[in-house]
Amino acid sequence: MAAPVRTKIDLSDLDSRPALKLVPPLRELPPPPARHRRRSAARPGSLGSRRRVATCVPTVRRRRLPVTILVGLAVFLGVVGVGFMAGSMAGAPVPDQTAVVWVQPGETLWGVAERVAPGYDTEAVVARIRELNNVPANGILPGEPLQVPTGK
Repeated sequence: MAAPVRTKIDLSDLDSRPALKLVPPLRELPPPPARHRRRSAARPGSLGSRRRVATCVPTVRRRRLPVTILVGLAVFLGVVGVGFMAGSMAGAPVPDQTAVVWVQPGETLWGVAERVAPGYDTEAVVARIRELNNVPANGILPGEPLQVPTGK
């Protein structure tokens, strides 16, 4: 345990003036103007006369309504525009007419769909060929006749 450290403090350098300074008094503010309050007759036993209730006056903010309408209209037009763009990007529907074709050696369903319906959505045409012919999952055989939708 360490011994306490003792120091000598020289008080001769301290200022002999008092630490507190007197300041002039603050000027008095005038009392707030009296407000005329409507006093309501309180029912006996109610606390209504003792409580101060602020009156709530609804305010109409006229500038937010047009801004809200403009923002809503912009969002609506954006959604409609994206919908039109998505519709135009989709491939053409699968043709309604069908024809019978024979599978060439080394050809896949994808190749058959591209050959018989160029310009149409190939994936949709492949799905329609599978539906028309009950094609098994392992694929098709060369020389096999297939009923296919044709775009000609």
